[in-house]
Amino acid sequence: MTRPDLNWVGLVFEQSVDVDQVRDALTALAVLPFAPLIALEVIARRGHVQWRVGTAGKDVMAVTRTLLAHLPGLRLSNVTADPAVKLQQAATVRLGHSQSLPLRKDAAEPVTRSLYRVLAATRGHDVVRIQIVLGQRFAPRSLSADESSGAEAARHAAQHGFRVSVRVGAGARSEARAAQLIRQVGAAWRGLEVPGVIVELWRIRSRALTEARAPGWWSLRLRVDDLARLVGWPLTEELPGLPAAHPRLLAPVISPAKGRRLGLAAVDKKTPVRLMVDDSLRHLHVIGPTGVGKSTLLANLALQDAAEGRGLVVVDPKGDLVGDILARLPQDRRDDVVVLDPTAERVVGIDTLGGPSPDLAADTILAVLHALFADSWGPRTGDILHASLLTLARSGGLPVALVPALLTNDGFRHQLVGRVAPADPLGVGAFWSGYSAQSEAARAQMIAPLMNKLRPLLMRPGLRATFGQITPRLALADVFTRRRIVLVSLAKGTLGSDGAQLLGSLVVALLWQAALERVAIPANRRHPVMIYIDEVQDYLRLPGSLSDALAQARGLGVGFTLAHQHLGQLPTSLKSALLANARSRVSFTLPHEDAKVIAPTTDGTLAPEDFTALPAFHAYAQLLHHGSRQPPVSLVTEPLAPATADGRDLATASGRTYGRTVAEVDARLTDLINGARPPDPNGSHPPPAGTPASTERFGRRRITPTPRKENHDDDTP
Repeated sequence: MTRPDLNWVGLVFEQSVDVDQVRDALTALAVLPFAPLIALEVIARRGHVQWRVGTAGKDVMAVTRTLLAHLPGLRLSNVTADPAVKLQQAATVRLGHSQSLPLRKDAAEPVTRSLYRVLAATRGHDVVRIQIVLGQRFAPRSLSADESSGAEAARHAAQHGFRVSVRVGAGARSEARAAQLIRQVGAAWRGLEVPGVIVELWRIRSRALTEARAPGWWSLRLRVDDLARLVGWPLTEELPGLPAAHPRLLAPVISPAKGRRLGLAAVDKKTPVRLMVDDSLRHLHVIGPTGVGKSTLLANLALQDAAEGRGLVVVDPKGDLVGDILARLPQDRRDDVVVLDPTAERVVGIDTLGGPSPDLAADTILAVLHALFADSWGPRTGDILHASLLTLARSGGLPVALVPALLTNDGFRHQLVGRVAPADPLGVGAFWSGYSAQSEAARAQMIAPLMNKLRPLLMRPGLRATFGQITPRLALADVFTRRRIVLVSLAKGTLGSDGAQLLGSLVVALLWQAALERVAIPANRRHPVMIYIDEVQDYLRLPGSLSDALAQARGLGVGFTLAHQHLGQLPTSLKSALLANARSRVSFTLPHEDAKVIAPTTDGTLAPEDFTALPAFHAYAQLLHHGSRQPPVSLVTEPLAPATADGRDLATASGRTYGRTVAEVDARLTDLINGARPPDPNGSHPPPAGTPASTERFGRRRITPTPRKENHDDDTP
């Protein structure tokens, strides 16, 4: 018989199947039009088992669709036509005595276990290849009175069947070992014997098997029930030689050609797993403990955004993520980077109370501080701080670090209040009149709770320099208008938890305030800006409803990537907002309690045990594609590319361009408190003491230290 021209497709069983499902699949194959020749194979090497199906090219789609329809958890994979194994021995199966009697019905699972013990024992040069070639079909029939031997025989005869060739081949370091492997496979199959039926192995040339030849003489006629017990598919769970049941390995249903690359599909470690930019604006939730690849994923995404010319912000509690990004930034984006690090020699300041809406800025700062100190916040503290922030904001956007001086230095307070109170006599004017009427002791008692909150923070020189610059050189709005890359290194171990939370929360809140101003720009000209927040529970404190903010962000062209370790860290409101509004999710290894929450979001595809069993650098990605949620895919993160620069040099350059020393900041604050003219409310700031007027331009418009062509929001993206 000539060799058939077979196309091979890999079969991957992501869960076990039962005999009834296999029988139904084989029955469906038996009734396919034109009865295509089909070869089913099981190949074992080095203790691992693989399956595949071969048929003529014109029949591949019909055959594979049939199998997919009847075998839950089956997926297809690409395989080479020739498994490239050398077989030294081969045999074919014959059934001695009667072929009309059914094989042992209750032996499917024990026979499968025995067979897989042989397959799992392959080591070194060992290989076992089982091949079942399905040829001519034959239809169900009724037994005659002479043939009938009971209901079981009648049921067996009423099934579809095939003419079949069952072959087994083996290769090993020696002929003796190959022969032993074949005998062991035969011994497993003998568990199917019944009185009147014996399983025999007859030696054949291995070429018939390696070429998947149709035999000149079909030695077997098997009904689908018997064939289901011989086919070698996983008929029970936890078989030797097979991957563990958990975690399930899920192939991507859709593989976009463009988009932000999250990693590789774990099924082949070749196919990129991508999230399109527009879908990224519906936000990405990343969850997993330390050491599983979370930071690597965030760094790779941020570097892609930088390479694509986007504005982005990274809030990093420890500084390692910022360091990884700095060391790999594209050459053409290095002039755009600003490193906000309070522990640096030259500290980059942020404009806390400036901008086009001073009162809104004051409300934003108040909301953040209220959220930070909610457990010890009283109405008097809120009133005093609100009046102080409004006064500083309306005095030309003076920095929040001046709140203690405003409350304790009479001369400084009178100077500012005298300028802002006439415009609001019933508001801040009335508050300061009442405040001034109190005795010094009474005022000290009033402000003590607030001062107890602010002083420990502002006594840290780095934080004071961050919040105390009267004319900071960084405007967070530049992330949107000039596509800046702002890397916030919170140095939590140095600043302390409260200081890091204050800085991170203020940066995020002020960014959100700047994002809201994008409503004035046509929607089609709002280029995407990506904001990354690691340990999100510590730094996401936006005024108003967080759910509403996340829902609104997409329309503003802002995509959040929000990462944390486990759901127990999240306040109830943040947890609800995140689970409802972050439409894409990457889940690394999860504790069981979290897995029980996340698994139901996969619509039954995954169990909690799948999430708890994930190894490091593996994750499940539940991603949007054109706004529609796709089935989860198994993801493996990609290591960072080699460093291309010394990140410390870029951080130092950022400090020279955008930062000031603590001494400079303190000197300017001292001058202002001691009577130097503050900026007037229309936004004109005096230059710092000792600064040549020609070196930079201060005021509401921030300086651009290096002349270069910028990308503005009103440019076409």
